[in-house]
Amino acid sequence: MRRTVVLLLSALLPRLLAGQVVVVDEGTFTLLLRGTRVGREDFSIRRSPSTAQAAYVAQANVLMGESRVSVATSTDSLGLPLRFQHETIAAGQSAATVTGEWRGGLWSARSVNPLGESAREFRLTAGTIAGEPGVMHHLWFLLRFAPIGRRTTLLLPRSLQARTIRVEAAGSEPFAIGLSEIQARRFTVRLDADNTVLYEAWVDPAGRLLRVRIPGESLEAVRDEAPPSESEAETLSADRTYAGQTLAPLTA
Repeated sequence: MRRTVVLLLSALLPRLLAGQVVVVDEGTFTLLLRGTRVGREDFSIRRSPSTAQAAYVAQANVLMGESRVSVATSTDSLGLPLRFQHETIAAGQSAATVTGEWRGGLWSARSVNPLGESAREFRLTAGTIAGEPGVMHHLWFLLRFAPIGRRTTLLLPRSLQARTIRVEAAGSEPFAIGLSEIQARRFTVRLDADNTVLYEAWVDPAGRLLRVRIPGESLEAVRDEAPPSESEAETLSADRTYAGQTLAPLTA
C-alpha cells in the first residue's frame, strides 16, 4: 500500500507543480513605425494561484535597432503594481535601469543612467495600474482591470509619473492573423484631461492582445501568431526563453 501511494504521488506531483502557474498569455509582437518594421516584443504574462503576494508576473524583451529593453512587472490580484524592473541595453552594455516597488501604499522608484541617479516616492491610489509607454503587453493589465468608461490612474514607472485615463469600449470587428480570423473587441485609452487617445487595442474573446496602436507616435504592434485556445494556454510551460534569455520569475 505504501509503495502504491508513493508511486501515485510521484505521478501526480508534476501535474500539481504545473498547476501552480498558469500562462495567461504569451507571444511575439512585430513593432511597426509608420508601417515599417522596426523591432519586436517577446512577452509572457503568468498567473500564480498560490498564496504569494504577487498574483501576476509579466516579462518581456523589446528589441529595436541596436538596443534591447528587458521589462519585468509583478502585480497583485487586482492589477496593482508591486514591483517593476526596466533595463535598457545598448551596444551590449547596460545603459539605464529603473526599478520600483510598492511599500505600504507608497511607490518607491529609483532611476540610474549615465547622467546620474534619482529616486522618488509617491502614494498610489486604489485601482492604479502600471503601463510603461512602448511596452505593448502592459495594455493587458489596463484592459483586464480598469473599469470601462471610468477614471483610472495609470502609473508610468520609468518616468515616475501618473496620469488619469479612461478605457472605453469601441465595438468589435473581425481580425485576421495568418489563416485565422478572430472576432476582436476594440478599446481606446484616453487621457482624462483632454480626451487625447493614448492607445487603441484589439483583443480576442479571452482578452489577449492582438494589436496595439499608439497614434501619437505612429507606432503599432501586431501579434505574429494567433493565441492558442484557452485550454491550450493553460497547459503551456511557465518557463520560456526569449531572445536567448531565460526569464526568471519575480518574487513579491
